[in-house]
Amino acid sequence: MKPYRRKFNLIAAESDVAMRVLTPDRWYESFQEINFIPEVDVNCEEIPCPIRFSGYGSRFYYRRGIAQHFKDFQPDIIHLEEEAWSLNALQTVRLKRRFCPNSRFIFRTSLSIPSKQRFGPLPVWIEKQVFRETDMAFPLSENAGEILKQRGYVGNQIPFPNGVDISLFKKRNVNRLKTSLGLADNFVIGYVGRLIQMKGVDTLIEAAAMLDFPFKLLIVGQGEDELKFQDIAAKHQITEKIVWIDAVPPEEVPDYINCMDTLVLPSRTTADWVEFFGRVLIEGMACEVPVIGSDSGEIPQVIGDAGLVFPEGDAAALAEKIRQIASDPMLCQDLQKRGLERVQNFTWETIAQRTYEVYQQLLAE
Repeated sequence: MKPYRRKFNLIAAESDVAMRVLTPDRWYESFQEINFIPEVDVNCEEIPCPIRFSGYGSRFYYRRGIAQHFKDFQPDIIHLEEEAWSLNALQTVRLKRRFCPNSRFIFRTSLSIPSKQRFGPLPVWIEKQVFRETDMAFPLSENAGEILKQRGYVGNQIPFPNGVDISLFKKRNVNRLKTSLGLADNFVIGYVGRLIQMKGVDTLIEAAAMLDFPFKLLIVGQGEDELKFQDIAAKHQITEKIVWIDAVPPEEVPDYINCMDTLVLPSRTTADWVEFFGRVLIEGMACEVPVIGSDSGEIPQVIGDAGLVFPEGDAAALAEKIRQIASDPMLCQDLQKRGLERVQNFTWETIAQRTYEVYQQLLAE
């Protein structure tokens, strides 16, 4: 997806870097079939290859077309943006052993909660194989790094958060879109993401029903619980106050975020899931939209002092946070300023520079 491809292009801009990015030729996510189209005028070679099991991060693997790149390109560093127990990780490690055994190896993990692996003993075995080959791990957060240790990883690791493309996610005039959506002259509360129970959209709807000022709730996304959320809205008699938008292409998301006066991520922890980052929060900050998040998982760490946090599942507390932003222009301006400052920690430019420095470190050892 274009907003998330900038990191490697920036790294490849360094004068001493030659980079090939191997990627699935298509991917199914958020009810969309996304086809990879290589960019023009980029610094790295972008090479889409056919896969099996599109949309399944732990199960997908490349059907053909990647072995030759390991053999011919002979990379000094192999950087895998997948979990250590995935089939793609096993495929990558085997190709490394066969064609370029001296390459340094990095994998990335988004672990959010300790849990047993599904699908029997195979993922555990794969993970052990990958751990043996790894020179550096990039966990999404310090918590993810601790979980890695619990799973038996004893190697080097550096936390690397998700990033945001500030050339796309920025403040822009969207008056025409707001008018077309019927959002003009209302305080707009927004949500972008999957419409599933763990994302807490029901908490957001219940909080909105407690508000006593003119507002519209803009919900962008799709998911298995969409009808359930619509029933909850009808129960609270606020159906006419909600604008439902199906999932949109990633490059269009900034337009919808800019329609919002505040962006809410109301995630709720379950037995086997917790919010492991909340990328939409930094996207909101980059668009100068004040953000509100629950205290699930990494959300408070991502927000820092640049937004408001409420106890997960507490609709009344969320309603109060929304009222604060809607009624206090000074608070709104302060959060916009703090958000712009904080998002600098998450720009692809910042993350690319840090990643390049790790590459240099690995090659110097």
